[in-house]
Amino acid sequence: MIRLLVLSAALLPGLAFASPGARAEASRQVAQADSIRELQRLQANPDQPPGVAAQRRDAAEVDAASVDDAAGQLRAALTSLRAGRPGPANEFLERAQSRLLTRDTAPARAGEAVTGGPVGRISAARAALLRNDRGTAQSEIEAALGELNRPTRRPR
Repeated sequence: MIRLLVLSAALLPGLAFASPGARAEASRQVAQADSIRELQRLQANPDQPPGVAAQRRDAAEVDAASVDDAAGQLRAALTSLRAGRPGPANEFLERAQSRLLTRDTAPARAGEAVTGGPVGRISAARAALLRNDRGTAQSEIEAALGELNRPTRRPR
């Protein structure tokens, strides 16, 4: 909370002479960063109850987008990330990953974790977002999309 106030105090006074649109955009960016900070706080201190208000806001926004397939969710994550909105990007990534993990598999392999392919790329993108490394996150999302678009060969 203190970081958010310091960030707000640092950004918003300089906008006194900016257009109303620029002021609104700066305020939105400060608010949008909250969900990533919530996740970072949770990761740093897992014993503390998480604050999830910003994550809920991002989830509601993503719900409104009505994107159900993994490729669409990855493209939406890229769009959000390029617009400087890491919170919704992370939510789209979580949903794409969940979509890909709900798969048919042989019962003997059901307990095996999926760590490679697009799922692994999405995990890497989410980790990059938590490190505030948007360039790597974008590269990993693009790689995941590329892997989804390639036909997979099934063993005979």
